[in-house]
Amino acid sequence: MDTVTKIIAGPAIVWTTAVCIVGLLSIGLGLFWFFNKQARLKHLAELRKKLDELRPSDPEYSGVRALYTSMVIDAERWGFFHSDAGSGNDAGSTDHSGGGHVSDGSSDGGHH
Repeated sequence: MDTVTKIIAGPAIVWTTAVCIVGLLSIGLGLFWFFNKQARLKHLAELRKKLDELRPSDPEYSGVRALYTSMVIDAERWGFFHSDAGSGNDAGSTDHSGGGHVSDGSSDGGHH
């Protein structure tokens, strides 16, 4: 190899390696976020089902309700529901408050 080839080849290899690493990290983080989102939504649905089965007089009701409320807030913060839910109206959001157990207060103002 002559000197000019070494000068060009060295930075090209470093640049190609850096671009490949960044690309693989992007794909890996995207897949992680997608599967994490699916798992969290599944857990949220299971918790919603358990909350619907409990009555307010049950001893574990308040704990399940607090956990569910926390998970809904986190899910909304991370954009796990429809992206147009933050536009101020509830038309595009999923019905994750069902049954009147938990309300975010954005439309009805009633807290239980």
